[in-house]
Amino acid sequence: MTDFIVTIDDENFYDVRSDPGISGHNLGVNYEIPTKSTQYSNLRLDNIGSSFNGATQLFSLTVNGEAYFPLNEQQLMISINDTILNPGVDYQVSGSNIFFTTPPTAGHEFFGVALATTADLTRTINVMIDSGSTIITTGSKGFLNIDVTGTIESWMLVSQTVGNIVIDIQKTNYSNFPNGFTSIVGTEFPLLSNQAKNRDESLTTWDTQITAGDILDFKVLACTGISKCSVFLRVKM
Repeated sequence: MTDFIVTIDDENFYDVRSDPGISGHNLGVNYEIPTKSTQYSNLRLDNIGSSFNGATQLFSLTVNGEAYFPLNEQQLMISINDTILNPGVDYQVSGSNIFFTTPPTAGHEFFGVALATTADLTRTINVMIDSGSTIITTGSKGFLNIDVTGTIESWMLVSQTVGNIVIDIQKTNYSNFPNGFTSIVGTEFPLLSNQAKNRDESLTTWDTQITAGDILDFKVLACTGISKCSVFLRVKM
């Protein structure tokens, strides 16, 4: 289990796993630990063999009935009647279509695989700020220890009610803690402005790099009308 410290309004520190001092508080930080599973998977193309007639050369490529768009011919492994075809010579691709140099003969069997290109190695860090029935106050709302290295691609901020909130995210490492915190958001603070949801996928002014062992501090700079919200940081590893 990932260890982290949560700051309650009295600014003392508690062990969130066992300290009885937090029994009367709603903690306000929730971290979804990334799963570690194999992400690579080849795709089997739908069988187009029933459409072979010895004349037609152009066919649509699909996977589970949905149009499939290969990157290029080399991404595909195509077999006609147990013979592996030469990509770029025996067939070409354009969009979601495949064009055979020689029209496949009726009755010949088709087998096609789209080779995996990249893995989906993205994870979402979830942070909840919950002040119960009262409006969220300004100040630090908790430290979060990061256990992955990657690039923050986007933030999303949601609230149960329409309101206004501005959040700063600051970063330091274990060696410098509790000092050395610097903001990573540039001029693009996660915020709601008379909204219940907002997001930013450009992050042009952010310091988007995080390293395993970094510690993030979530600070509320201003808030009106919101007692509970959640911040989501999408990280590509």
